[in-house]
Amino acid sequence: MTNMLKQITPIMLILLLGIYAQPFAQQTGQQQMQQQMQQMQNMMQHINQLMERTQTMTQEMSRRMEQSKNETIRNQYQMTHRMGEQLGMVLGNLKNAAERCNLMLQNREMMQDEEMKQDMERLRTRLQNMTGQMDEAVMAMERINKRLRAMESTGS
Repeated sequence: MTNMLKQITPIMLILLLGIYAQPFAQQTGQQQMQQQMQQMQNMMQHINQLMERTQTMTQEMSRRMEQSKNETIRNQYQMTHRMGEQLGMVLGNLKNAAERCNLMLQNREMMQDEEMKQDMERLRTRLQNMTGQMDEAVMAMERINKRLRAMESTGS
């Protein structure tokens, strides 16, 4: 009897650990998913802000282009205006990709496969990096716009 008890005890411990560890693993997975969802929401808000800044900047360049009396400055505004429109389109595509990624992250069937989960996390990270790069591009366009205004005011 004692020998049999010694053999059963480790098996019972393993079973009990499995029963208690499963909810913990599920909770950790849920927390990770909630964190990913929050990061995706933050990224999409950031993209929306970039789109608004780009649209405002493009509208201002269009207005200044029409008002400028200096042909050279007008041409420069036109080029930067077109570039701003292109940035706006890229941001729109980036937002669409982020929304699709978010939907995929919410799909429980897709996220059950560990390799799929890792690839989705890599994709989310890449989209975040692209959002950061777009932020830098919009800031560069804003600096260019500021320089054009300065050139226009000095009559250069």
